[in-house]
Amino acid sequence: MRLEYLKTFLTVARVGSFSLAAKELRTSQGTVSNHIAALEEYFDAQLLKRTAKGVDVTDAGVIFQETAEKILQDIQNAKAQISEVKHKLAGVIKIAASTIPEEHLLPSLIAEFQKMNPDIKFRIRTEDSVTSLLSLQANEVDFAATGSVGKYGELFDAIEIGKEELVLIVPRSHELSRRKSVPLREIFKYPYISREETSGTRAEIERILQSAGTSPSELQISLELASTESVITAVSEGRGISIVSSIASKRAQAAGLAAIVELENVNSTRKLYLLRPRRNLLKAAEVFWDFCRDRINQKS
Repeated sequence: MRLEYLKTFLTVARVGSFSLAAKELRTSQGTVSNHIAALEEYFDAQLLKRTAKGVDVTDAGVIFQETAEKILQDIQNAKAQISEVKHKLAGVIKIAASTIPEEHLLPSLIAEFQKMNPDIKFRIRTEDSVTSLLSLQANEVDFAATGSVGKYGELFDAIEIGKEELVLIVPRSHELSRRKSVPLREIFKYPYISREETSGTRAEIERILQSAGTSPSELQISLELASTESVITAVSEGRGISIVSSIASKRAQAAGLAAIVELENVNSTRKLYLLRPRRNLLKAAEVFWDFCRDRINQKS
C-alpha cells in the first residue's frame, strides 16, 4: 500500500467521481481506477460502488476512509514536527547521575547550556555509579555522570567534568574532631558508616585504603547507606565516622553537622566524569556533549 493510494481514495470519496478525482489529482482516470483496485484487493472488500449518479462509499469504505484520513494527518503532523526540529534544537536529554555530580556539577552545566538552548529539557535520575553505568549500557539514558568508571571505562567515551577530595568527617562531639589530622589506620578504631557496594565513592575509598597498604575489610562498618546526604546525617547523629565528598562535607561542616579531619599522607583526589555511548546520539545530546567538552577544555 502506498500513500498516494490513500490520497486517491479520499479524493474519489469526496468528489464522488473517478473522472473528477483524476482531474483534481492531475493524473489519468485509469491510474485512479488502478489505485482503487489495489486497495480493494489489499482489503479483500469493495470500498467504492459505482451508481447512476457517480460513486458511493460502501460500509467498508467508510471504515477505511476514517483510517486513511488519520494516517495522512499523522504523516503531515510528523512532517511538520521534523521540519521544526531541523530548524530549532529541541528534545529531552536523559542522564543517570550519582549523588555528587547530580547535586553539585550538573546543575550549573545544565543552567548555562539552557540559556542558549531553552527548548532542550533534561531528565535526571539519581543512582549510584554502577547503576548509572548500567543504565547507560542498557541505552536507558543518553549520559551517565559518575565518580567512578571502573571496568566500564572501555565501553564508553568520557570527559572529566570535575575533581574533588574524599575527606574524613566525624561528629562534632567526637574525640577526633579536636585534631587537625589523623593517620589513616586510626579510622579502623571507630564505627564506620559506608556507602552501598555499588557506590563510586565506596570504590574510591577502597582503592585509597589498598594503595595505603591496608584492607577495606579492616573498617568497622556499622551501617551502609544509599546517598552521601544520608551518610552525613548519620554522622551528625553520632552513629559513626565516614569518608565522603569534600564538596558535600564542607556544606555539612558549615551547617554545624559534622567536622572535617585531614587524613595524613593520603592522596584522596578523584575525578568525576560524564560518559556517553560510542555511537551517534540525537542532535540535542550531541550538542550538549560538545558544550560540556568545550567548557572543560576552557578551564584546563
